[in-house]
Amino acid sequence: MDTTPAGTPALLRTLNARAVLDALAAGARLARPDLVAATGLSKTTVAQTLRALEATGVVTEAGLDRDRRGPAATLYRIDPDYAFGLGVDVARDRVRVALVDVTGAVRARAERRDVKATPTARARAAAELARACVSDVEARLPEGTRVEVTRAVAAVPAIVGPDHVTIRRVPGFEKGGTELHDALVDALGCPVTLENDVNLAALAEQRDGVAAGVRSFVVLGLGDGFGAGLVLDGRLHRGAAGGAGEVSFLPHPGRSLGAETLGATSLAAIAKENGLRDAVSVQEIVDRAENGDAASGDVLDEVAERIAVVAASVALVVEPELFVLTNQAAREPIAGRVRRFLTEKLAVLPVQVVPSELTCDAVVVGAARSASDALRDEVFRAAAAHPGEPDTAAAHPGEPDTAAVPDEREEAAS
Repeated sequence: MDTTPAGTPALLRTLNARAVLDALAAGARLARPDLVAATGLSKTTVAQTLRALEATGVVTEAGLDRDRRGPAATLYRIDPDYAFGLGVDVARDRVRVALVDVTGAVRARAERRDVKATPTARARAAAELARACVSDVEARLPEGTRVEVTRAVAAVPAIVGPDHVTIRRVPGFEKGGTELHDALVDALGCPVTLENDVNLAALAEQRDGVAAGVRSFVVLGLGDGFGAGLVLDGRLHRGAAGGAGEVSFLPHPGRSLGAETLGATSLAAIAKENGLRDAVSVQEIVDRAENGDAASGDVLDEVAERIAVVAASVALVVEPELFVLTNQAAREPIAGRVRRFLTEKLAVLPVQVVPSELTCDAVVVGAARSASDALRDEVFRAAAAHPGEPDTAAAHPGEPDTAAVPDEREEAAS
């Protein structure tokens, strides 16, 4: 019985292009037989897909493989300079950017602190940093090569609506609306997608971090605020309106319903109760605890307990395989306390907690990765629209080749 799902020719060409580009994404130079083996696609489909990708410019020939038996085989590679995107981390007190290419490699980074907390100031800072990154990369490319940013993904410490344009108006969060998105589009001169910062940290952990290969996990991020990013069955779970993971207001023992469990306000209150000055940051508290400050250690005891209770509450609902602590929560003074509390007080629950190895880079790495994915999606659409190749959509693994397309470009080996 044929169980191949029905699809339009354009959809099938898109899937074929994705498979071939994924096989080339690691930077390897591969011949057609290598791509057939890596993708499971037929020889005909690989040949036609390569022609479509070459037509976009993202795939180029990369010499000949004269080492294999038989005629020399043409090698192919992704041109990493074909397209560039930008990952932007719009935090409360700074802006960071990472320039990424179509392969997902970060080519340059820049950061600016003490940015005024207005959409216009943040957008202008992002644009200035982007220009610095572009200049840095251009200086390392052949003379006359220009870098153009065509897609950006911006991380924000707020709830982002399903349109990835609107910040939701929620009590306790900064002003909502589309003002930040519009300012970024105007300053960067390209399409911009907004996403919650911890959601992007979760995507970074899935692709490049300790959660690689884990189907269901939760990232718990502690910085200026506290939030979660949920990946369930391999997919980011945003909720119906983008608010999934806003765990800072989960009920906590001894606190009134609706009170902030962990965040800027509660962190300040805990610090004050333990004799620390006003406006001390969680990073400063962790630094002091590392140096043996007892009051800071007492603050982190309370912080770690609240993180552990949140993890336990989430575990009772979705039971993920793994919890990943990121940003300041990944540092040992907090991560160690969280693990100890769970072991001593909540051992009955199957909660596995590990610190992120991406530390404070997780958000900007996730934004850059998402920007690169958007670039690749544009390539897939362009390849799917490539006209005139016979039977491109019809050839699948296990089907006989029906088009008279040569297996390899045969050239005499010298």
